[in-house]
Amino acid sequence: MNKQILINGIRMQMLPERALYVPEQQLLVIADWHLGKLQHFRSEGLFTPAMEIYSELSRLEVLIDKLQAQRVIFLGDLFHSRWNSDWDVFKEFANQLAAKGLLLTLTKGNHDILEEKHFSNLSMEICDQFTLGETIIFSHQPIKDAPDSWFQVVGHVHPGCRVDLGARQTLNLPCFFLERQRLTLPAFGIYTGLMRIARCAEHRLFPIVHDSVLELR
Repeated sequence: MNKQILINGIRMQMLPERALYVPEQQLLVIADWHLGKLQHFRSEGLFTPAMEIYSELSRLEVLIDKLQAQRVIFLGDLFHSRWNSDWDVFKEFANQLAAKGLLLTLTKGNHDILEEKHFSNLSMEICDQFTLGETIIFSHQPIKDAPDSWFQVVGHVHPGCRVDLGARQTLNLPCFFLERQRLTLPAFGIYTGLMRIARCAEHRLFPIVHDSVLELR
């Protein structure tokens, strides 16, 4: 079950798939996928489970088809670090989506350190930020000293929150984090960890529980 919010007159949906959707624009937004992360760790001699890149790509393709999205914005940290073969698989996948008419945009993040040559022949717009209308800005990290009229949609911190279940049991769950004029998306990547956001009067937290997005009260 999605959670609807209205931002500067534009309706948006927080999805349990760890993504944001803007129906009027057929715009899908995901943050912090960190593709290639486990393969990167394995190359450094660290034991990690083998991640099947095709199953990760399928997660996005299923979501695009379900929503009939026309554009996807990646809010940075699309790929985790230096090149490995997962990038080439993603690149072929992205070009296939673009060939079907899907528009792809990457607002670069701190982990997007691939050399320029790896972006050649990739059907994707690369930029620092993407603007919707005049007041909604999408970027990897918050833009410092932004005008008060701007609403920022960002990623970067992989927000999570603790949900108390009683009997001394708790769960740490990925969440959407709304604070004043900023919405931070949960990491789309599965193996990204969480930064727990404190509950307070100024924070609205929307944890993802199974197939629903809920709001903590």
